[in-house]
Amino acid sequence: MTEVSITTQQEVARELHKNGLIKFGEFTLKSGIISPFYIDLRQVQSFPDTLRVVTKAYGELLQNVDESVFLAGVPEAGTPLATAVGYEYGRRLLQPRKVVKDHGTKSSVEGAFEQGDRVVLLDDLITKGDSKLEAIDQVTKAGLTLDRFIVLVDREQGGMDTIREAGHTIEAAMTMTSILGILLSEGELSTEQHDSMINFIRNN
Repeated sequence: MTEVSITTQQEVARELHKNGLIKFGEFTLKSGIISPFYIDLRQVQSFPDTLRVVTKAYGELLQNVDESVFLAGVPEAGTPLATAVGYEYGRRLLQPRKVVKDHGTKSSVEGAFEQGDRVVLLDDLITKGDSKLEAIDQVTKAGLTLDRFIVLVDREQGGMDTIREAGHTIEAAMTMTSILGILLSEGELSTEQHDSMINFIRNN
């Protein structure tokens, strides 16, 4: 399993917090769960310095992946992130479609690939994992072979296990626990705030 360096994890946590991309309060997730924190990685592209360190984290996860393997972002959040990583590290890109057009090639995945080619799917974060299985299904039905799935943040709410139990490899640059620990150590969270959110993670 590839690991992202502590230094890079610290840089990511600082950047996300500095630009308000980690929010604290009460947020209703797609699953209906009320969460005390929310990570808005759809806004990363608006902050070049943040995008740079996030790209670096993904790059570390990809360091042992052969250059022949394609990279594809899960639409919509993963698309700009994968584009940044592909540009920075010279990775060949594919683009899964959110909506398949009823004209042209009608392809669900755009790009110059052949049946059986391998692909790494990239997304922003993982919670329960259901949407990740849908993304895997999309690329495999298009004739691609999943090499692995990579995400920036594991919210530690069962998603990683869901993907692994389905027989796939998935890696995360960092966990929500590690982000909270970094922010606590740097004085950005009180011990009470930190412990409350850790309890939420453990119980959900």
